[in-house]
Amino acid sequence: MNKNLATKEYFNEIHFLRAFACIGVLLVHVSATYYNQADGVFNWFTYFFNQLGRFGTPTFAVISGFLLFNSINKKGFVFKKFVSSRTTKILLPFIIWSIFYQLVTVYILGGKFPTDPKVFLYNFTLGQSFYHLYFMAIVVQFYLIFPLLQFIRNGIAWWIALGISAFSSYYFFITKDIPFVSGVLETVMIDKVFLFHWIFYFVFGGFLAYYWKPISKWTKKNKIILVFVLIGVYVGAIYEYKTIGSISSRRATNMINIPLLSFATIGLYSYVSQINFVRTSLQVIGKFSMGIYLLHPFVLIMFIQILPDGVWQTRMMPIMFFAVLFGSLALVKLIQYLPKHQYIIPIPARRTTIKDHILQKKPVSA
Repeated sequence: MNKNLATKEYFNEIHFLRAFACIGVLLVHVSATYYNQADGVFNWFTYFFNQLGRFGTPTFAVISGFLLFNSINKKGFVFKKFVSSRTTKILLPFIIWSIFYQLVTVYILGGKFPTDPKVFLYNFTLGQSFYHLYFMAIVVQFYLIFPLLQFIRNGIAWWIALGISAFSSYYFFITKDIPFVSGVLETVMIDKVFLFHWIFYFVFGGFLAYYWKPISKWTKKNKIILVFVLIGVYVGAIYEYKTIGSISSRRATNMINIPLLSFATIGLYSYVSQINFVRTSLQVIGKFSMGIYLLHPFVLIMFIQILPDGVWQTRMMPIMFFAVLFGSLALVKLIQYLPKHQYIIPIPARRTTIKDHILQKKPVSA
C-alpha cells in the first residue's frame, strides 16, 4: 500500500468541508426561494448568495469520492459488502425520499403524478421527484461504475484518471448534442444528472484520498497562500457572475475552483477549529449534512405555507437561512428516534475518542 494513502477513519477536515458544502446548498435554495417569492426577481443580496453557494454540490461529489476511495484503500474492495453498504446508505434513502417528495408535490403543492408510467419511471430514476434529488441519482451512478474505478491503485493511474475525468466533465459541459446517439439516451446524456458531467469531482475526491498525507502536510505549511487563494476564488466567482450572468454548479471554472477550495479548507481547518463555537457548529452541520440536504426543501415548503408574506422580504433572509438550518437539524434528530432510521438518513459514525473509552471503561486498541 502506498505510504501516501489516508488511513484514518475520521477526518475533521472533511467534515469541515462537508459543512461548507451543506451551507452552500442551503444558500442556493433559500435565496432561490426569495427569488420565487419575489415573482422571479433577484436583487443584489439574494443573487450574491445564490451564486456563491454554487460551490456546494460539486464539493459534495468530492467528499463522496474521497470517503469511498479511502474506505477501499484501508479495507480493500469486497463487492458484496460494497453493494450492501451503498444500498443502505444511498439507494434506499434515495427511493424513500423520492416517494416522500412525490407525495409532498401532490398533497401539499397541488401537483399531479405523471400519468405515463414511462415518464414517472424516467423522472424517478433521474432524481426529478424534487429539485435537489438529482444529486442522489448522480451518486447512485457513481456507485454503479465504482467497481471499475476501484482498480485505480497507483500514482500514475490517478493522474491519468484525473486528466480523463477532467476532459469528460468539460466535454459534457460544452456539448449540446452527442454524436452517434439519439432519443432517450441522448436526452439522458446531455442532462445535468448524467454522471460524466460530474465525474471529475468524484475522481478528484479519490485523488485527494490517495495523496492525503502530502496534500495535508503541504496545505498546513502554506496557510497564508491559501488565504489568498480562498479570497481569489470568491472574487473570481463574483466577477464571473457579474460578467456572464447566472451560472450553475456545473460551471467549467469549478474544475479549478473546487480543488483550490478543498486545499484551502484542509489547510485552514486548524485556524478555524481554534474557535470552539465555530468548530462545534461546523462539526454538527458536517455530521448531519446529508439529513439537512434531504430535509431542507420540505422545511422551506412548510415555511412558505405557514409564514406571513413579510418573512420573504430580503432583510429577513439571514434569519430564514438559520431557521431552515435549525429546522432541518431538528427533523433529522427526530428521525433518529425512528427504528431503522439509518435506511432513511445516513449519518456518519461518531469518532470514538480516548476519553470515550475511559468513560465507558473500555480498553483503547493500539
